[in-house]
Amino acid sequence: MKLLYNLLLIPLLPLAMYKLYWPKAGKPSVGKRWVEHFGFSKKVTGVDLWLHTVSVGEVIAATPLIKQLKQQQPELCILVTTTTATGAEQVANKLGELVVHRYAPFDLWPCISLFIHKHQPKKLWIMETELWPNWLSICGKKQIPVSLLNARMSQRSCQRYLRFKTFSRQLFSNINLVLAQHQDDAQRFNLLGVDAAKLMVSGSIKYDLPNTETIQQQAALLRRQLFDQRLVWIAASTHKGEDELILEVMQKVRTQLPDSVLVLVPRHPERFDHVAELIAERGLSCARRSLQQTPSVEQTVYLADTMGEMMLMYGCADVAFIGGSLVKVGGHNYLEAAAMRLPCVAGEYDYNFSDISQQLQAQGALKLSSDTEQLANWLKAWLSDSTERKQAGEAGLNIVKQNQGALARSLNALLAEP
Repeated sequence: MKLLYNLLLIPLLPLAMYKLYWPKAGKPSVGKRWVEHFGFSKKVTGVDLWLHTVSVGEVIAATPLIKQLKQQQPELCILVTTTTATGAEQVANKLGELVVHRYAPFDLWPCISLFIHKHQPKKLWIMETELWPNWLSICGKKQIPVSLLNARMSQRSCQRYLRFKTFSRQLFSNINLVLAQHQDDAQRFNLLGVDAAKLMVSGSIKYDLPNTETIQQQAALLRRQLFDQRLVWIAASTHKGEDELILEVMQKVRTQLPDSVLVLVPRHPERFDHVAELIAERGLSCARRSLQQTPSVEQTVYLADTMGEMMLMYGCADVAFIGGSLVKVGGHNYLEAAAMRLPCVAGEYDYNFSDISQQLQAQGALKLSSDTEQLANWLKAWLSDSTERKQAGEAGLNIVKQNQGALARSLNALLAEP
């Protein structure tokens, strides 16, 4: 099976290179550092910890953990890898000189072997569930302990692994510690071969958001500048095929609330221009954040086409739609919106965050439907009733507060590992 896996990787390599290197508007370039994906990176001496964060979301989640770790052990040499250039950009912006950044090697035996031989990391921490068989196999042979942080395992992913039981058990046998977000994640890891002694339910470190008071003050000022007294709802982290549906919802909302405005935040920066064109094709006009434009009274869409400002955009809104849920992506995290006291709506495909989703739904802070008419009705109801909106928003915030503490639990467990 290992041989077959490695043979299959070779024809897939050009596709991976195309996705990573082909220039797209709004997408940062890897540039001359592309060789790092093949293991040819400048040596980092004395690496105590190799922490892999595949892209933007994982970098943001790992940032408070890294900062706290460096406060406790300032001499620690941390090598952070990302796969994408947008992830690398976030590492530079959020962590600066606290860490050293390199691009992660492809999961080809020569690439990962060269990377590990060059940097000699003492341990590997992987954010969430970025599992690569050759990485884990070579770390096992080199006796480099591997830990999964903030780990998730959806039912869908679990079923895929179970199709190849022997291969999956070999893969998971090389993991020393799994810090699962929720009990259902832990049960699935156990089903896939991770010993119960290596499993801990730590909670999601994404609940441990920094104090939002400052960002709320900044958002209140920005909202007055951009939207004055208009009602605002946000569609966050939308994907291809989803923006069209959101624009339909927006037009349905405006039949009752003609002065309302949609803040549209596409998930990937390379799609920003395409989404602007899509808005224009619908006969609509938008103001763009990247151009520092203020929406006119006639403009119905504010295109938030910048990176790293999601919390600020949430702070400008009254209600949130969470993307990746009207298409079969599996949804995105509700927590940042909930932390900013926003009631949420989403499509039915939110299986990546089923535990959080269930908690929020039980408290009336989240409603799910893939029917655009129903979504529009819920949005209109919350936008029209400030009392109901505030009650649902506070319920969501309470869920966030009840689940905090994962950061400390995770660090304690990781540092207890030899």
